[in-house]
Amino acid sequence: MLTRRDFLKLTGAGIAALYAATRARFMLRARAYQSSSLKKFIQPLRGVYPLDPGGIPVAVPDGKRRWGHTIAQHYTIDINQYTDQLHPALGPTTLRGYHSRQNLGGDVGQRHLGGIIVAQRGRPVQITFQNNLEGDHPLPVDDTLMGADLGHNRAATHIHGGEVPWISDGGPFAWFDKDGNYGESVSMDMYKSLNRDLLPGQAEHYYPNRQSARFIWYHDHAVGITRLNAYAGIASGYIIRDAFEGHLRNLGLPDFIENGGREIPLVIQDKVFVGEDIAAADPGWLDLPVPKTPGSLWYPHEYDGEPGPGWPPAGFDPNLSCVPEMFGDTLLANGVVFPYAPVEPRRYRLRVLNACQARFLNLQLYVCNSAGLPDKTQPGPNFFVIGTEGGFLTRPVSVPSGVPFSPITLGGSLITAPAERWDIIIDFKGFEGKSLILYNDAPAPFPMGDSPFESGEDQGPDARTILRFDVARGITGPADPPLRITTETPLSLNPLAEIAASHVGLWSRKPQKLPRRVKVRQLTLNEDFDGFGRLIQMQGTNVEPVAGSGFYGRGYGDEATETPRAGALEVWQIANLTGDTHPIHFHLVNVQILSRQPFDAAIYNGTPSYIGPARGPEPTELGWKETVKINPGEVATVIMKFDLPSVPFKVPSSPRTGGHEYVWHCHILEHEEHDMMRPLIIT
Repeated sequence: MLTRRDFLKLTGAGIAALYAATRARFMLRARAYQSSSLKKFIQPLRGVYPLDPGGIPVAVPDGKRRWGHTIAQHYTIDINQYTDQLHPALGPTTLRGYHSRQNLGGDVGQRHLGGIIVAQRGRPVQITFQNNLEGDHPLPVDDTLMGADLGHNRAATHIHGGEVPWISDGGPFAWFDKDGNYGESVSMDMYKSLNRDLLPGQAEHYYPNRQSARFIWYHDHAVGITRLNAYAGIASGYIIRDAFEGHLRNLGLPDFIENGGREIPLVIQDKVFVGEDIAAADPGWLDLPVPKTPGSLWYPHEYDGEPGPGWPPAGFDPNLSCVPEMFGDTLLANGVVFPYAPVEPRRYRLRVLNACQARFLNLQLYVCNSAGLPDKTQPGPNFFVIGTEGGFLTRPVSVPSGVPFSPITLGGSLITAPAERWDIIIDFKGFEGKSLILYNDAPAPFPMGDSPFESGEDQGPDARTILRFDVARGITGPADPPLRITTETPLSLNPLAEIAASHVGLWSRKPQKLPRRVKVRQLTLNEDFDGFGRLIQMQGTNVEPVAGSGFYGRGYGDEATETPRAGALEVWQIANLTGDTHPIHFHLVNVQILSRQPFDAAIYNGTPSYIGPARGPEPTELGWKETVKINPGEVATVIMKFDLPSVPFKVPSSPRTGGHEYVWHCHILEHEEHDMMRPLIIT
C-alpha cells in the first residue's frame, strides 16, 4: 500500500506548490495510542427510548411559538457534560451532548446521541438551546487554532442538511457559552428577536422544515473546537417526514420507528478509549486536564516530529497540537461499541450516517462463520438504496453487499464519506438462523492510506467490524406485504420535494455539459504546511492569493470569495490538488453532481488540464446531495441554487460579514478545523 507521501508523488497532486512551500520542513505524524481489548457482540444495538428501555431519547415539544398564522413546535435542549457506559467492560465515559428536557416516554437519563427529533414537513420547529458546559474540556484543546482561545466551553448548533435562515444555521462564529458570551456573528439581542424570554447562555433557532422527507442531523460547529465537541458527543439525529414518504409504506416500505416499525437509524462513529496502560503508553496524557480513568475518550494530542532542526518551534507546545486526521481504532453503532442487533428474516429500513471524524467506510455485509468472523465468500443481502442526504434518489439502486474496496476504482459496496447518509432497505429473508457482520475495509486516510486496523478475533480494537445482525429463524406477526418499490420506481417525482427550482433536468448517469448562461466558479482544494510545520488543508479559488506562489489556498478568516446573490443558480467546478478524497459539505443548499473528470494536478495553473474523459455521478448519487466526495486529481462539477428560506420574521444580516452567513467546508473534521472551510455569503 502506498504511503500518503508516495501517492502524492505518484499523482503529482499539488506537489510543486506543496513541497516548494515546505523546503526544509519535515513531515509530521500524530503519535498514536491504542484502545484496550473489548469483547464484540455482548451488548445490543441501542434503539430509541421507550421502545428500547436502554435506547436513545427522542425529544418531544414542550410548547408552541406563534408567528401570525404560523405555529412552531417548541423544544428546549440542554448541552451538558455527563457520563455514559458504552461497553460493559469500559468504565464510565465522559461525554458532552444534547439532552431534551421533554422526551418520548417521560423522564429518561442523558445518553450518548440523545435528543433525536422527528419533524413533519411544513411544521416549523423552534428550539431553545441551553449551554451548561463548564470546567475543563474532556479533550486536549489546541489554542493555536483560530477561535480555540475564545473559550473551551462554547457551542454552536449546526442543523446539518437543513434549509434554514443563517441565524439558525449554527455557523462557526455563532457560538455561545454558559456565561452569556456570544460569537462575532450573533448576539443575545438577535436571538431575543425570536424569543424575548431568552436568558444568558441560550440560543434560539428556527427550522422551517419545508424540505422533503430525509434524515438530517444536528451537531456542534463552534470555531476552533468543532472536531473536539463532535468527538465528545455533541450530535444527534433529525428526521423530516412527509406524506409522500408515508405513502411508500403502502408499497412495502417498513413503518416508521416512532410507530414501532422496522426502521433502524444507524449512526457510526470511531473512538479510542483510555485503558489501564495509559501512564506507560502515553505519559503526556497524564499532564493534561482531561479525564484519565479507563473508559475515558482518548484523542491524539501530539505531533511526533521526525528528527530535524528547529522542532518544536519556540513557544509551541507539541503536546497540545491538532493532528491532520483522527482515526479511531474502535467502531461504535448508535453510541455503543461492537453491538449485536436481533432482526427477523424480513424487510428492514436502515437510515445510516457516517459520523466518524475522518474515516471513510466501505459498508459491506457478510455471513458470520463459526469463529465469529465475516466469511468473505458469503455476502449478505443486497443494499436496496432509496435515498441519500437530500432525500429519495431519482430511482432506487440495488448495490451488492460484498464488494471489497478497490484502490484502482476507489469503489466498493457503499463508499461512505464522513457526514454522508444512506436510506437503505435490507431483506434478511433467506438468512434464517444466521448472523451477518456489517463490515468496513476502506483505507485511512482515504483513498490511499494504510488499511484499517482489524483484530481478526472476536474482540477489538477493530476498525473493520461495525456490528452483527442476528437473524431469527422465523418472524412474529404478519408477513411483509410485497415490496412494490423497484429500481424503476420514480421516487424523484415526490411532489413535496423542496428546492425544485434548481432541478434543471440534469439528473443523469452521463456527464453533463455546463448549462448556458449560468455562472461558473472555479475552486480548488489545497494542501500545505502551516507556520508550525503542521499539515494544513485549505480551500481556494483558481487565483493565487500571492501571485506567482503556485498555491491557491485561502484560510477561513480571509475575505469571502463565494458571495452569490439570493436566488442565483451557479455551477461550481472544484479541483482537488491534494492526495485525499474530501467530502465537501455545503450549508444551506443541496446540489446535483454533473460530472467528475481527471486532470493533471502537477501542472495546474488556474485552469485544469484534463487527462481523461468526464464521468457522470454514481447511480447512488442521482438525487440531492449536500456532501460530495471529491477525489485526488479530479474536478467535481456541481450545480446549486441559492434560495433563502421563507420565514415569518425579518432575518438580520450578519454583523460579522454583512450578508446571510453560511460556510462550505470539508467534513473531515480535522481538515475543517485546520483550515479547510470558507465563507459562503448570500447577498
